[in-house]
Amino acid sequence: MEPDILAQHIYSQNPINLESSNKEYVKILAKSFGMSENDIVAIQKHILSKKTTDKMKDDYEVALHKKVHELKQRNGSAARKDFVVNVLAPYFDALSRNQIYKSGMENEIFERDVCQLYEKFFPGDNAAQSLYAFMNASKIYFSGESFNVDYLNAINRNLLRYGLSLDFELQSTANLLSVQDTLLPMTVYKGDSLAAIKLKRFIPGLMPSKSGYYTIGMHYVVVLDDMIAAHAESDFLELEKGELYKKYDDKRFERFWRYLGMNMTLQKASEIYNFLMKKDFEGKPIAYIKRAEELNTTIHETKHIVDQIEHPELTLNLDAEFSAHITEAVFSPVPNVALLSAIQRMENYAMIQRQPYLNQVVAKLWTIAERSAYEKQYTNDSLRYDLANLYNNYRTIRENAFFEPLNEFAEKIVNKL
Repeated sequence: MEPDILAQHIYSQNPINLESSNKEYVKILAKSFGMSENDIVAIQKHILSKKTTDKMKDDYEVALHKKVHELKQRNGSAARKDFVVNVLAPYFDALSRNQIYKSGMENEIFERDVCQLYEKFFPGDNAAQSLYAFMNASKIYFSGESFNVDYLNAINRNLLRYGLSLDFELQSTANLLSVQDTLLPMTVYKGDSLAAIKLKRFIPGLMPSKSGYYTIGMHYVVVLDDMIAAHAESDFLELEKGELYKKYDDKRFERFWRYLGMNMTLQKASEIYNFLMKKDFEGKPIAYIKRAEELNTTIHETKHIVDQIEHPELTLNLDAEFSAHITEAVFSPVPNVALLSAIQRMENYAMIQRQPYLNQVVAKLWTIAERSAYEKQYTNDSLRYDLANLYNNYRTIRENAFFEPLNEFAEKIVNKL
């Protein structure tokens, strides 16, 4: 990325401390933005050389304008990559926060040029019109209208043909990511279809906190390699310390557990957490942890799509999350770790909702976790059996309906993974 474009791109995402050369701080920035530590120091100096944020933005706009003009004369894969890195990626990111290039006619001319370049480098059905519609849909969102995800899906259907995908979050960030792997090939499922792909960052930028997701209207789920790697490293370092990690230290949890009639303390909950993490991950290399987390995320997100196929009438998010988390734990190579994830998600829902049925679910999950932590004869197969029973007997809160049995999901999805 050109230095003047990179400077605005980075600083607009997060106004970093420009004068701190603290090694830990630089290291954190490097990991956060997907850059080397030397490049972080270099961009700090480059931003400081601009003196003011207005000067930095002016130089960014000049560099962007120059790049667009230059790319009109170029063709081929190298020019396409240059367009992606220096025009499309920073433009999408700025658009996600409504930070348009300029105002008035200058912005309209710039956006028209970007749309034409997009069609030139990513030819497809009505490529320029699709991008223009997406631009407008994003901008009117900031004037109070809803955003139609179909416009984003149209962009991604085209980009995927070239090994790219746009992760776009309004009022946050946008990342153009490369397709690193196909985790699940397109699979027919009950008259519909689904697939799973792994995306990886190749342009500097902040990643969202999620490990994976799926977008309504698309037939594939996304797993974010950078975030999976970050979580795996965090788990590995936590285990390496070899001491009790105080996962629970907020007294509100203790009050909530008492409200549920549970005999649970912060100390005991943290102890169970540590036991279960060690049960699945102790002594394992970081590559194993990463692959296990990747499988967990893929199973979780594909279950969301399958539930949409099987029960499109189910609309309550906490029901969907229960289904995905428990399915993840049943089929996970690290079921205790997946169980902990299920507890954390469902417990957070329950503490806010105070819904009686959901409270029962949380209490049952903790009972299963306690048995897995303390009973030697309680194996991973015992754990999976109890979780499958919990899943099979669960009734959705709004519709009072059962989820479909997991046999077909196991055969068509899990076996392929």
